[in-house]
Amino acid sequence: MFQYIKQLKDNKNWRDMKLKLIDARLYFVSIFVGLLTGLIAAPYHYLLQLFFDFRHDFFDSHPKWYWYIPLFLIMWGILIFVSWLVRKMPLITGGGIPQTRGVINGRVSYKHPFIELVSKFVGGILALSTGLSLGREGPSVQIGSYVGCLVSKWGHVLAGERKQLLAAGAGAGLAAAFSAPLASSLLVIESIERFDAPKTAITTLLAGVVAGGVASWMFPMNAYAHIDAIVPALTFWGQVKLFLLLAAVISIAGKLFSLVTLYFKRIYPAIKHPVYMKMLYLLFIAYLISMTEVNLTGGGEQFLLSQAMNPDTQILWITSMMILHLVFSVLSFSSGLPGGNFIPTLVTGGLIGQIIALILVRYGFINYEHISYIMLICMSAFLVAVIRTPLTAIVLITEITSHLEVFYPSIVVGGLTYYFTEMLQIKPFNVTLYDDMIHSPVFQAEARYTLSVEVMSGSYLDGKLVDELRLPERCIIINIHRDRKNWSPKAQRLMPGDQVQIEMDAQDIEKLYEPLVSMANIY
Repeated sequence: MFQYIKQLKDNKNWRDMKLKLIDARLYFVSIFVGLLTGLIAAPYHYLLQLFFDFRHDFFDSHPKWYWYIPLFLIMWGILIFVSWLVRKMPLITGGGIPQTRGVINGRVSYKHPFIELVSKFVGGILALSTGLSLGREGPSVQIGSYVGCLVSKWGHVLAGERKQLLAAGAGAGLAAAFSAPLASSLLVIESIERFDAPKTAITTLLAGVVAGGVASWMFPMNAYAHIDAIVPALTFWGQVKLFLLLAAVISIAGKLFSLVTLYFKRIYPAIKHPVYMKMLYLLFIAYLISMTEVNLTGGGEQFLLSQAMNPDTQILWITSMMILHLVFSVLSFSSGLPGGNFIPTLVTGGLIGQIIALILVRYGFINYEHISYIMLICMSAFLVAVIRTPLTAIVLITEITSHLEVFYPSIVVGGLTYYFTEMLQIKPFNVTLYDDMIHSPVFQAEARYTLSVEVMSGSYLDGKLVDELRLPERCIIINIHRDRKNWSPKAQRLMPGDQVQIEMDAQDIEKLYEPLVSMANIY
């Protein structure tokens, strides 16, 4: 009897050691995912900047009128080609954050990840090279998830660990886009994986640090770090009034932004015009803006940076530029071409902050040198209002600017904005896009989905007999993968390291994902 107990103990010690080695392998692989993502996403950023500089130099040189025609025709052909790519591979549309979340949840599968990665990379660069107001961060996130998918296949990673590599790649993509590894990890937890499993947090942070390091190596100069953030000398009640004003205005603006964007996003497919004509209309707007204010194109980031460093004092002109950028961003994003809405959202929030700050300067509440401080706070708050990722927004602005001065006010204004957006019933933008995606006819045709979870030592599932488990209705354990073998679940006692496959109704996966994963994880 004692010999049997000792043998069990020895087996348990050996199994625990084996699981730690498996975890170490996963963390090493996540570092490799971060390195690959950085080596792909950083050149993506570089090429976008290169094409922007080309357009900027072309329009600033004011060439003869006949040179505008061949460039226009080339860009029109580019947009038609990118539209064709999206029709062939629908998963590369838009920013890619909803698609990445769908893959992690089991709603979507990357059937041809390498081809789709190349198409997302090429399509995103070409779409933004024409001047459309799209962001680089969404495609970078999805590119990272493609890398995580490919590495998990090439490395024969267990099914329960694939989602960790997908999440790690997604976080690494954002880290490479902004050189902000901490914010990228928070985005995965808040908006993509939406579950703080320990392994997911660790793998995402490791991959993000490596990808962010690659991005910092390729882009040693961070333009956001040159923005001044001079805090106005206000009394306590003066700060309270300022923060309440910013939160209220940003919340209302966020509500309008979300309603307008989603409205155009949903009516765009119903417009009865050929795709090539839709691209013609869109390019015509981009061309006109490029001829007047080229910095507003390509997401508008360059215009935001120029205003944050040397703010213009003409309220009417800034307001008109903000409205023009907003309308152009909405139309660009509604097209479904590869490109995110993260940077256009930052730009809109920053310009709204500049308008508020200019009004406050006019009435003597703050001085001119405090305008950029207000802009940075509003950038963070507007992300909270639209995307509803408060931790990501606060940490991102602090990371990219290196200004701790905006950290405390961003927390206060972001918290107030989050509360006001709850009152205004603003649904998170990426969640709305995700819901639209999974309720499309393609997904409604699927009746059942399979979720893979890994049993961790000390979790609820650890040591339980499958036959005695009381899972949610219509959830069934169909397979247990242990020691490189598949086992029938009948009469099996679950052990740490088991990869458990749970089948459920397709419409229940969003409601049951977190409860089921929490049964297999510890905190």
